[in-house]
Amino acid sequence: MIKFFRKIRYDLMEKNKIGKYLKYAIGEIILVVLGILIALQLNNLNDERKTENLRQVYYKQLLQDFENDKAYIKEYSSRIDSNMVKFRAYKEIYNQPNLPIFQIISEVRNLAWPLYNVQFKSNTTHTLQNTGDIKFIPPIIREQIIRLEKYKEQTEKVSKYNNDKSGEGTSAAANKFGSEEFAFKNIQNQPKLSEYLFEEKNLIELLFLLENSQFMKVESEKGSLIRFKKILSDMDEITNLINKELNK
Repeated sequence: MIKFFRKIRYDLMEKNKIGKYLKYAIGEIILVVLGILIALQLNNLNDERKTENLRQVYYKQLLQDFENDKAYIKEYSSRIDSNMVKFRAYKEIYNQPNLPIFQIISEVRNLAWPLYNVQFKSNTTHTLQNTGDIKFIPPIIREQIIRLEKYKEQTEKVSKYNNDKSGEGTSAAANKFGSEEFAFKNIQNQPKLSEYLFEEKNLIELLFLLENSQFMKVESEKGSLIRFKKILSDMDEITNLINKELNK
């Protein structure tokens, strides 16, 4: 094709047809420019197609993350609900008059459920931010998923803080009065140790420490439930936006 145009150009020059040659040259330039523009347009279309495919992949990953987070919240909330039933039953003992302090301590010990820090496993938003691909997500969705991610991180931090405080109360009780096994099993045949531990003022101090630990634990769990509701609501809102994009 190039040889064909070159031959025409040479023929026009040899025949001294300058006017026709100039017209031809301009036409050739126009064809070249049009070719470049078409190539750029095709390249842009190809880039846009790749971007859209990548965006679709991220949308599906985000939706899968939301499903995983919902399952995690459901499991965690179920465990909290079970613990709260025990706690409400425990609070009822204070309605009984003149209970021995040791009996109250025994009741609060039954609330020793494990401390679990809230910890979400999903990471698509982090991937979007770390790779810079977050720019491919429309602003209205981008802002919401970033805001949601920050709120989830805050929820994890608050949960850890409250659980750490609860653990500090339990540790303080153990440091002063020994482990549960020591206090309630090992010293049964040690009168002097038992006398010290079961002295009323010491039992009251032990109860206060355990109660404070339990209070922080319950507050942690209640706070997580409240935050879970907002997280679920935000995920539903973002899911609706993503589904609209997928259905376009």
